[in-house]
Amino acid sequence: MKKLTLDLTNCYGIRRLKAALDFSKCKAYAIYAPNGSMKSSLAQTFLDLSNGADSKDRIFPDRATARIIRGDGKELPPESVLVVAPFDEVYGHTEKTSTLLVDAKLRKEY
Repeated sequence: MKKLTLDLTNCYGIRRLKAALDFSKCKAYAIYAPNGSMKSSLAQTFLDLSNGADSKDRIFPDRATARIIRGDGKELPPESVLVVAPFDEVYGHTEKTSTLLVDAKLRKEY
């Protein structure tokens, strides 16, 4: 995938977000922002996509929600999305991201 486009409305407090991320010159983007900047809301929206669930607005559930996430102009398939929660013990307490590729049993062995 070379381009990821987001068009979100009323997704967990994200009132409106339109963005295009160009992966043709890089392999990853880091989203770093202060608390309360909607990082968790963005992660929850991607988690909904990966689980095949509709996104919503928790505070104002009657608001119309729209979630369009496309890779290279096509809808992103749920199986292509992995959301790593910041405090998920399954992934272990390590700074090495390579441990994401190892299941919990093998990680204990290492």
